[in-house]
Amino acid sequence: MASELSRLVVNSVTAGDYSCPLRISTFIELDSGFRLLNLKNDPLRKRYDGLKYDVKKIEEVEYDLSIRGLSKESETAAEK
Repeated sequence: MASELSRLVVNSVTAGDYSCPLRISTFIELDSGFRLLNLKNDPLRKRYDGLKYDVKKIEEVEYDLSIRGLSKESETAAEK
C-alpha cells in the first residue's frame, strides 16, 4: 500500500495537486511503529525496507514542496 501511495504522491504533484502529498504524509506515519521491532534477516525485514524507502520518497516530495513554497504549511507560516 505504501508503494502505491508514494506513486500517488508523485503523480498528484505532477498534476498540480499540492495538498494530496501533505495528507498522505500524515497518514503514512506507520514507519515509527516498525522501528521499534528488532527485525534481523526476516521476510518481514524486506517489507520494512520497502516501506522505509517509500516513506522516504514521500518525505522528499513533501520537503521539495515546502522549499518551493507550494505547500499550505509554508503559506500559513509566511502569513504569521
